[in-house]
Amino acid sequence: MNDPNCIFCKIIRGDVAGRIIDRNDEVIVFLSLDNHPLVVTVDHIADIFELGEKQSGAVMRAASRIAKAMRAALQPDGIHLAQSNGEAAGQEVFHYHVHLYPHWSHRRGLDESEAGKDRMAAELKAALASV
Repeated sequence: MNDPNCIFCKIIRGDVAGRIIDRNDEVIVFLSLDNHPLVVTVDHIADIFELGEKQSGAVMRAASRIAKAMRAALQPDGIHLAQSNGEAAGQEVFHYHVHLYPHWSHRRGLDESEAGKDRMAAELKAALASV
C-alpha cells in the first residue's frame, strides 16, 4: 500500500533518489535531507495511530540496529530518537518514521554537504555488517 503523492513512498518505489542504508519487507532506512537516518515503514502508514503491532516491532528492531551502527561508525556521545504524530506535534511527512540523531558533547551538527551525506551512508552501511 502506498500513496502516489508521498515523498517517502516515492523513495521506497525508487521514483525519487534516496541514500538508502538498509531495507527489508517492512522498513526502509535512508538519510534525511539534513543527513541523519530515518526508519520508515515500507507500507504507507500515516502515523502511530495507524501503526500495527508487526510494523512497530519492525521499526524498533531497525532503529536499534541503526543506532548500534551509528555508535560504531560515528562514535557519538548519545543518540536521540524522535517521532512525531500530527501537524501540531511537528509531523511534516505524513508517513510513519523515526528520526535517529547523533549527538556529541564537543561537536555540533552533521555535514549536510552531498559529500558528507555520501560519507554518512557509506559509513553506516559498512557498520551494519558488524552489528
